Amino acid sequence: MSTTHHINTLEPKWQILLNINANENTLLEKWVAIAQHLKAAGFRYQTHHITAIGEGTATAARLCREGARHLIAAGGDGTINEVVNGIFTSGVETRDVYLAILPMGRGNDMVRTHQYPKNTSDCVNILQQGNFLKHDIGMVRVMESEELVRERHFINIAGFGFDGEVIHNVTYRPKKLPGLSVYMSGLITTLLKRKAPTVQITGDDDKTFSGKIFMALGCICQYNGGGMREAKTADPQDGLMDIIIVKDVSTLRVLWHLKDLKSGNHVEKMKQVVEHWQTRFLTITSPDRVYGEVEGEVLPYGDYQISIIPNALNVLTNIK
Repeated sequence: MSTTHHINTLEPKWQILLNINANENTLLEKWVAIAQHLKAAGFRYQTHHITAIGEGTATAARLCREGARHLIAAGGDGTINEVVNGIFTSGVETRDVYLAILPMGRGNDMVRTHQYPKNTSDCVNILQQGNFLKHDIGMVRVMESEELVRERHFINIAGFGFDGEVIHNVTYRPKKLPGLSVYMSGLITTLLKRKAPTVQITGDDDKTFSGKIFMALGCICQYNGGGMREAKTADPQDGLMDIIIVKDVSTLRVLWHLKDLKSGNHVEKMKQVVEHWQTRFLTITSPDRVYGEVEGEVLPYGDYQISIIPNALNVLTNIK
């Protein structure tokens, strides 16, 4: 799955973007242990506190424009998403940038594909090893009447339909639960009130789907929603998105297959209602309201154009 390259991570000065709002209950304890580990290992770094939505993107973009090429996102999936978007809106050559991650959020889905340990302090050991891969990056363009409404990059998974609606509901829920509990709470709320949209989905090589959907996913990595393995064959450096389309199904059937959604076996166990594609480009259009999200960020309503930028960013990995 992985072709990696090595750098001496003790040489550069790392810019750490620390989201001080990520998982507030344990952040301070985690950061003290990580800082001690970084110093003991001999890393040179500067810390930038991220205190508000959007600040991670602005800070990452500014640092890249000022010459920084070695960044660490310290937070959850939303923090990683902001840093990635900052890198890609900075105007620098992204293939010259190195991104490491200190997972300190609730879900920490993106790093599951890269086999990071659960103990965040242990992730410093991965940084010491210095193995990076050329990571694919996705881009979503939200269109309304053929005009661009928003453009966002993603490194993990973009979700549409049910997945987007869950994130919409999770966004407005209290954040005092563990990642999976927050997601499950939003999931159940959405199951009780959802209405399946009718969509037209088009991919490469004349792949098409037309009809009602439960959800559609554009996947670069494998995990989403606090540990749900929604695309277990996705490879973050093969230049392709794995597309998972789940046709409209009953709430009872979804609940019955929750364990399969978590393990990644839903493609096989629900093959009558699940389509799995690989593509470089995807469009989703609909006369209905279709919810969309990228890594926990709710997208505006509209038609969606999703594409992939192959091998676009050097990302620290623990994949052997």
